[in-house]
Amino acid sequence: MKKLWVIARKDVGEAFRSRSLYIFIVVMVVITISYISSYTSQVQALTNQNASKQTIDNFSHNFFNTLAYILPMMYSIFICSIFANYSVIVDKAKRTIESLMASPVSVIEVWIGKSLAVAVPSFVVGIAIAIIAYIIMNFGFVVPKTGSFVVPDVLAIITAIIIIPVLIFAIVTVVIYIQLVITNPRIANFVFTGIFIILVVGVNALGGLGLSISFMPLVFLGVIVLCALISLILSRSLTTEKVLLSSKV
Repeated sequence: MKKLWVIARKDVGEAFRSRSLYIFIVVMVVITISYISSYTSQVQALTNQNASKQTIDNFSHNFFNTLAYILPMMYSIFICSIFANYSVIVDKAKRTIESLMASPVSVIEVWIGKSLAVAVPSFVVGIAIAIIAYIIMNFGFVVPKTGSFVVPDVLAIITAIIIIPVLIFAIVTVVIYIQLVITNPRIANFVFTGIFIILVVGVNALGGLGLSISFMPLVFLGVIVLCALISLILSRSLTTEKVLLSSKV
């Protein structure tokens, strides 16, 4: 385990020094503003329809309870694309991956260590920004409309702090494997984009169908199981030779 964190700490340190991280944070602020605009416009529409205070309260609770599922997942996956660059891509570009593979660690330990280097800081940054955004949106726009702070349901909180981190790690292990064995590891970042789109669109689609947002933990658990099975299969074919050959092209 100590070897895994040694590998992870190096990659995390390099990623936090990247200007791209702060650019992506600005982009996430813009996304947050879009959610604020959506909320205020829908509340204004309800007000114009002379909706009761209870109706607005219920809408506010449902809207922000949904954000408690979406924001940590969306922001964490968003940040993943930055940390993934420094986990494998930079190592291959600088040829340091060859020195790492020659060190007294197994290729599986390298794989898991680099996955941790992407997943852990991505979730920490993602959940931190999500919490800040949630609080600002509540005090700035919900409390003035409803007079109360919307607290997420227990299931939403458990999902955000337990299920989503596992989900992020499960997705990252598959992507890092791709980066380790293909000659152009940047292609793996398209996987993040694809998963990001599928999950976010999927959440919105379920909401559009009238399904309760409480079904989302089951969806996340399904993705975790799928990624775990894929990783188990991939682990049997991961070798030092494959990694070294992919980095020499």
